[in-house]
Amino acid sequence: MSAALDLQRVIEVGAGLRDGVIETEMDRGEIVRRVMDRGQLVLLKHAFPDEMLTAARTAVAAWGREVPAAETDDFRGNYHRRRAMVARQQQAPHVFHDYNFNDLSAAPPELEATLRGLFEPLRLLYNDLTGNGVRFEIPEAGPYVHPQLIHYPSGGGFFARHWHNLTPQKLGFIVSLSKRGRDFRNGGTCFEIDGDVVDMEARQEIGDICIWRYDHQHWVTQSDLRDKFDWDSDAGRWVATFAYFDPRG
Repeated sequence: MSAALDLQRVIEVGAGLRDGVIETEMDRGEIVRRVMDRGQLVLLKHAFPDEMLTAARTAVAAWGREVPAAETDDFRGNYHRRRAMVARQQQAPHVFHDYNFNDLSAAPPELEATLRGLFEPLRLLYNDLTGNGVRFEIPEAGPYVHPQLIHYPSGGGFFARHWHNLTPQKLGFIVSLSKRGRDFRNGGTCFEIDGDVVDMEARQEIGDICIWRYDHQHWVTQSDLRDKFDWDSDAGRWVATFAYFDPRG
């Protein structure tokens, strides 16, 4: 992709966290128009501080060492799972370690506070942008949003090309929790938009939120292949996502 076209596809917007609210230099309505109507990626720069996100991923990794990895998904509880498989629905190969918190109130108090410090601002921003009014609770029926951290371990963590339905999600959020060059060397999210490939590896920094139209095809390139793969290591690329899930749908 040419530099000029890249600038057209990726819009950088100043942002910051104040009193639990993500403030943006671009009007909320304009963000939605850019993403939904123009097919652009909006990158909210430095929305979260490095120290906060480093502490969050460290706390989640520590929790994962205390709680055995699950072999099956627990759609109503908190669990983590090491995945090296092909997604049933998308038929996309992937290798990553995900940490899922369907019941924040059941997490250890200190971890719950840490997670809410990250995901409550995302929830408020998402509701502002979409009008969906999501809450962190599991309804009797239908899809719900669950906080998730994903670790792409050094040595080959990745996620092959896949896509999602546009609704009910509308907008996807990817928060970078790792610093390129310090926590990992290689690996990032790529999108295909109207036939153009947009590689975000060198664009998205720790603390940035990438907002994207949820039906764009996308994938995650392999993390630090020259390193030895080790499920027990925290090395590699970490992200937080904010997505609907419906285990019954």
